[in-house]
Amino acid sequence: MIPIQAAEKAIKEETGLLLKALELHGFKSFPDKTVLRFSDGITAVVGPNGSGKSNISDAIRWVLGEQSSKSLRGAKMEDVIFNGTEQRRPMGYAEVTLTIDNTARLLECDADEVQVTRRCYRSGGSEYRLNGAAVRLEDVRLLFMNTGLGRDGYSIIGQGRIDEIVTSRSQNRREILDEAAGIAKYRYKKDKAENSLRKTQDNLDRLHDILQELEDRVGPLEQQAKKAKQFLEYAGEKKELEIGLWLRTMNESRGVLRELDAKLESVRLQYDGTGTALDECSEEIERIAAAAQALEVQMDDIRRAAGALEEQAAGCDSRVAVLQNDVHHNQENIARIHGEIAAAEEGDTHIEADITARLGEIAARKEAIGEAEQQQLRLTDEMEQLARSSDETSGRMEELSAAASALALQLSESRVKAVTNESSLREITLRLSQLAAGAALRSQQAESAAAELQESEQAWKACTEKAEGLQNTLSGYEYRFQNRSQKLAAAKEALDKQTLDVEEKQRRVRMLEEMERNLDGFQQSVKAVMKQGERGALPGILGPVSRLIRSEAAYALAVETALGAAAQNLVCEREEDAKRGIAYLKETKGGRATFLPLTAVRGSVLSEVPENDPGFVGLACDLVQYDKKYEGIARSLLGRTVVAEDLDYAVSMARRHGYKFRIVTLDGQVINAGGSLTGGSSIKGAGLLSRRAEIERLRKDAAEKMQQLEQAREQFRRMQQDVAAVEAELTGARAELTTAQEDKIRLEGEVRRLREQAEQHRRTAQEAATEIDSLNERAAACRTAMQAAQQETEGLQEKQKATEDELTALTGGRQQLTEQREALSARIAEQKLAAFSAEKEIESLENAIRELRSRQQDAAGHTLLLNRQIADLEKANEAIAEQIAALQQQATDLRARAAASGDSIAALVRQRADGEARQTQLRLQSREKTDERARLGQEAARLEEKTANVKKEVDDLSRRLYEEYELTRMEAEAVAKPIADAPAATRRVTELKNKIRALGSVNVEAIEEFKEVNERYQFMKTQIADVENTKNELLHQISELTVQMREVFLDRFKQINYHYGLVFAELFGGGRGELRLSDPEDILNSGIDMFIQPPGKVILNLEALSGGEKALAATALLFAILKVTPSPFCVLDEVEAALDDVNVDRYAAYLRRMCDRSQFIAITHRRGTMEEADTLYGVTMQERGVSKLLELRASEVEQKLGMKLDGSDATT
Repeated sequence: MIPIQAAEKAIKEETGLLLKALELHGFKSFPDKTVLRFSDGITAVVGPNGSGKSNISDAIRWVLGEQSSKSLRGAKMEDVIFNGTEQRRPMGYAEVTLTIDNTARLLECDADEVQVTRRCYRSGGSEYRLNGAAVRLEDVRLLFMNTGLGRDGYSIIGQGRIDEIVTSRSQNRREILDEAAGIAKYRYKKDKAENSLRKTQDNLDRLHDILQELEDRVGPLEQQAKKAKQFLEYAGEKKELEIGLWLRTMNESRGVLRELDAKLESVRLQYDGTGTALDECSEEIERIAAAAQALEVQMDDIRRAAGALEEQAAGCDSRVAVLQNDVHHNQENIARIHGEIAAAEEGDTHIEADITARLGEIAARKEAIGEAEQQQLRLTDEMEQLARSSDETSGRMEELSAAASALALQLSESRVKAVTNESSLREITLRLSQLAAGAALRSQQAESAAAELQESEQAWKACTEKAEGLQNTLSGYEYRFQNRSQKLAAAKEALDKQTLDVEEKQRRVRMLEEMERNLDGFQQSVKAVMKQGERGALPGILGPVSRLIRSEAAYALAVETALGAAAQNLVCEREEDAKRGIAYLKETKGGRATFLPLTAVRGSVLSEVPENDPGFVGLACDLVQYDKKYEGIARSLLGRTVVAEDLDYAVSMARRHGYKFRIVTLDGQVINAGGSLTGGSSIKGAGLLSRRAEIERLRKDAAEKMQQLEQAREQFRRMQQDVAAVEAELTGARAELTTAQEDKIRLEGEVRRLREQAEQHRRTAQEAATEIDSLNERAAACRTAMQAAQQETEGLQEKQKATEDELTALTGGRQQLTEQREALSARIAEQKLAAFSAEKEIESLENAIRELRSRQQDAAGHTLLLNRQIADLEKANEAIAEQIAALQQQATDLRARAAASGDSIAALVRQRADGEARQTQLRLQSREKTDERARLGQEAARLEEKTANVKKEVDDLSRRLYEEYELTRMEAEAVAKPIADAPAATRRVTELKNKIRALGSVNVEAIEEFKEVNERYQFMKTQIADVENTKNELLHQISELTVQMREVFLDRFKQINYHYGLVFAELFGGGRGELRLSDPEDILNSGIDMFIQPPGKVILNLEALSGGEKALAATALLFAILKVTPSPFCVLDEVEAALDDVNVDRYAAYLRRMCDRSQFIAITHRRGTMEEADTLYGVTMQERGVSKLLELRASEVEQKLGMKLDGSDATT
């Protein structure tokens, strides 16, 4: 698409858009096809008043999409069609075609020439064509948008409309400026986007409502569907097992029956052939039978006991599962404690390594002390040798030398004491700082432990309260579940009753419909004819009267009585059809029947109808409904019969009218014409019409009952859902209570652990405080000793100086000896100091080792406590394991006992078989007895009874098959699977029943409903995502359009305002014209105000301007717009009509200056404008009401058009 800016630039070029031609046909006063061809520059259209000049500008406005008939100077759009004259007929349509040169492709149409056509019909139809192709009005508007040629553009200024630019509201002026600024298309797109956004938001709100509704349904339906699938799975397996078990029993019973039948037949044969020796064996046979019965009872007891054992074993399995959960919980605690022990052991390993390292340092320090002591001994010997080497000196010198040596040794010891105490003080200070740091750390740990303990105690308390609350909640749920279950059971009972009622009514309807189909109650002859008619053998037979008329139930008996035997009369189309029917009955000897041909039967109605008599109900023919073609039949049979309410009214009515007509009461009593009365039971043929009415009534009743049943079912389903929801809440509450109780036990253990940890922190803090007090005392003692050593050192230094001064005075030659002695004394002091420092370091290391040992013992104590907890938990697990083993063994023993029951049953079966064998033996023996006949008779009776019992059992099973699964025995055998292990299958059936019962109420329809709702839910989510994306795209588009519109409009508005000031001053010969935004804060919606000041005037109100000043000011604005945004062509319809000659000349001259930018079509009366025109068209109306077009020169206007062209002509 060509951008707007590029289009506007192209319009200014020489190859811009050019209006080539305008073709009118049937438009207003141009009935004939009229073509105006335009060239560059100014084309003037002139003509007398009323000649149709302005219709040309109207045609251009109309073809560009004008929809206002008022703007086209008409009352309705059909007014643009030529309406005819005295000589010409009106035309049926108006058509205008605008041809534009599009060589530069400034219009969005890939053609060098663009033809826009609009046609309007008198029927109201309208069509647009673009180069011959049908288009919409919107397409035409979009094509010319932002070219100045749009509906709201500035390219067409209608007659008398120029001053409206000045006098109109500022908002109306805005429409022209929007088109001129080139934002009309932007605004169109923005409005369209905003409308789409509103629709999108409405759609999104609707989709969110639907999605919310589906979300509320999909969750519960999913749960119901899962439960329903589980139910169907259990029910299917239960059905399969039950059918298999029942068929197995029935097949076994079949064998038993065959055996019994054989035995019974044998007994009867023996009974016929034996004597009377049966009494002797009868007692033993009865005893064996009793024993067999006892065995049966015993086997049933064993089976029940085995089932109970299985249930006990299942209970043991449940307890084992609970205990195993306890073991798992204990094992988790053991793993946690092992983690704590591992962490402690890792710390203990570091402590042990530290102790070992310090012990190594102590050994090194002791070795250094030994070396220092050896060095002291050696240096002392050297000192003594040095003293002995001074024997040449005098005794005094020896004394002084000895005294100096002693002072040197004392001074060395004093310095060692000072240094030692200083070192001890530093160690104590270091230890105190370590203890202080440790105390801060322990305090922090203690606070953390206390906070953790408080948090755990609060959590334990909250958990305890939660468990109590959950217990209360659980009680409430249990009560609600019990209450809802009772209500559900009552609703189920009522629903079953309603279901039976509906089924009974439906069964009754089916029975009556079957009777109706089989023509029950009709004569054999009627049945025979109807069958032949249905087969097509007897065409034209329409049916018996009772089937062709209908009656309300209240009148059915009366109508049936009135009809009597005629209710079975056969209605046919023609007499020929009746003949064929009679011939058929005669030929087949099928009886007799009455035929009513529609072509022959013409009924009549009672003329004297006793409408006003009391008890009158109506004529019988008026109380029935029928097809119109059967009206003659109805009137013939019922038109002269009156229906009364009862016999009393009927007698009174008959007496009053002299027994002239027949009267029938609603209860079927008859007063015949002439006075005879017929009554009592129904006559033959009665009930046929009542049966149809009864069918209708039952259908309606059944439909109402079915509706009530559906409502009851829906209520029952809601109750089932409610019970299921309560059951789910109950299950959830139980699970939550179990979790809370487990959390409570866990938190109790955690609280105990944290309390022990807090106690350990307290003991450690107390020991640290004791050590700090001891160290403070030692530090004070060290300071005192250090001060005393310093004072002693100062005194010894003074004595040493005095002695050395005296020795120096005695001899200076012994200086070397003195220096040697002092050096030896310093080395001795240094070795002592080194030994003392090593001892102090050993003491410090031993203290550190003791502290590490203490920490190791504390850690060992905590580890011991944790190990005790582990041992307790493992012991508890062992006890639980013993319980689990005991329960598992108990379950195994119970199942073994249950399995052993099979052996017992087999032994009892063998005993029963032995008894039966004994019975056979006795029967064989009874042949030899004279009384065997009586015994065989009893045996036969017993066998018959047993056979009956077995048959009854088989019948019961067959009945259950049909009642529960709607299967016959043959159908069941076709779908059943063989049962290999009947006891296991029986147990499985019991389990399945329990599982089904545990499921509670089940909505089987929820499976399909969930599938449907879920599909809709997913689809709606996708739809919402798509709509959200569309919404965001629209918001982004609107934002971009708004920014572009503001920028483009503001830029163009400034340019137009600038040129407006220049053009205004040029046209007015001075003065000032300015455009202002009425609301500068809202640029896109602000109106445009005009401020006009002609030369020498002060205008406060635009209405104070003269007509010429308004026209000139508006023309200045038009020229300013064309300077900034040139329109391809501009139609000016007498815009200079209000101007004087001077201003017309100025106007025309300026129009000429603008020709390089736009093409002008000027409809005018003024000579100044005509003289500037490049092409001149004249419009004349030589034929009244019909405009004609002439191409002229300016000098020919007066001659050919009869117009007076003077400067003062300013008519419109």
